[in-house]
Amino acid sequence: MAVGLIAFLLYLYFFVGVSSLFSALGSLDSVNYIFYYSLGILAAVSSVFFVAAAWYDLLKTLSVKTKLRSLFLYTWVGYFVDLVVPCQAVCGEVTRIYLVHRENQESYGAVAASSLTNRTISYFITSIGLLSGIGLVLIRPGGIPPLILELLLIGLIGTFVYLAGLLYLAIDEGAAGKVADVLFKVVNGLRLNKYLPQDLPERVQASLLVLHEGFQTFRNKPRHLVKPFLFQFLSMLLNVSVYVLVFYSLGLTTLYLDFFIIMYFVVGTVQIAAAVFSVGALDIALANLFASYGAQNIGFGALAATLLRFLTFWMPIVVGYLTVQAIGGRRLLNPSANNKVAMGQRVGDATLKPLN
Repeated sequence: MAVGLIAFLLYLYFFVGVSSLFSALGSLDSVNYIFYYSLGILAAVSSVFFVAAAWYDLLKTLSVKTKLRSLFLYTWVGYFVDLVVPCQAVCGEVTRIYLVHRENQESYGAVAASSLTNRTISYFITSIGLLSGIGLVLIRPGGIPPLILELLLIGLIGTFVYLAGLLYLAIDEGAAGKVADVLFKVVNGLRLNKYLPQDLPERVQASLLVLHEGFQTFRNKPRHLVKPFLFQFLSMLLNVSVYVLVFYSLGLTTLYLDFFIIMYFVVGTVQIAAAVFSVGALDIALANLFASYGAQNIGFGALAATLLRFLTFWMPIVVGYLTVQAIGGRRLLNPSANNKVAMGQRVGDATLKPLN
């Protein structure tokens, strides 16, 4: 991360130029900038809220009691983990599931079923958006660099693969068990089983049963997916609006909507694939891309890239880190909570009570 930041600063100094940056900053309307960029921050925060709201509704369907405020904070933590640790959409998801379980001692299966269903809805919407982005690239007048189309295609393929894996877990009753068996074989092969609780296989099997029952609830009553789908769609719209508001804050108001949609999915694809390693390289690429398509010059392009990356990358990291610090000592390291986890769960307490 530090190397990427240094590379971007050197790029700003040697290739963009201090004079070009100050010229771009000096031409800004401060009132216009503060108004639109503040809306951009609000849109970014609201998008995270709607992701948490979708998850909250899914948990409520499975009678898992939790607080929307807690899920909002855990969603930030998940983003932080995804952006810092290069295992996007896996480590963050596992962290969120763990945090909810740690708070209310509900079955891992029920929490995981809701979380993975929420992620499935998100990826389904993303796949539709990527297809739309590819279509816009192909019909956009003036053409788009081939690299943009290639990145969108890579993102679409990756989304389809991940979505297929999630659907496999949701549809096949034995899928999660097969995955667990593979993990246990790896653990045994590495002789790590001596560090794990002896009753772990039984507890995992109980959680897997609840996981399947959770997926079964959503399949049998798809109406419970309507609100989460709506919340996730609103979250995506807010994320796209962040791009619009950043450019509006710089006084660049003549761009077409397809530009923002394309840029949203391009940035998302690279950021998901590279995570923390995107620092520097993606910033430089965006500065040049914005200067070629939309910004008045390289100074405005670099400024737009910096402001956008703050909202889409640095803000989730900062807020997520602060959230980890806030809940870490109080909840994650709480001795009484640790004792409860060590005692395990009773299989009878893991029964789902779906809403009608």
